[in-house]
Amino acid sequence: MKILIVDDDEINLLLTKLELSDELWEVITASNGQEAMELFEIEKPDVVIVDVVMPGIDGITLLKKMKQIRPETPAAIFTGYDQKALSLPDEADAFVVKSSSYKELKEFVKRYAPKNK
Repeated sequence: MKILIVDDDEINLLLTKLELSDELWEVITASNGQEAMELFEIEKPDVVIVDVVMPGIDGITLLKKMKQIRPETPAAIFTGYDQKALSLPDEADAFVVKSSSYKELKEFVKRYAPKNK
């Protein structure tokens, strides 16, 4: 299974990649919206995890663009903001708050991941 993580914070991006790679998932990363769109079209990830606040294309706009191309791709908003501060866009399948524990994020991936990959 292939997961695309998008976050402009290099440390968060690396830590999240390491955590999800521990589950033996293939993890690809992008540090901005433009790079993410290119990888989304080329790599065709099974799951997408996107930060909200990024320079250029924000995470919500990015998810909308991705879902126009492949609406079946499960996507999570992965942010440090509380869900009460942001409304979950229709394009997102889950809202996961960043923390030192990646348990909730891994549960999202397991719940939405294609069963045959």
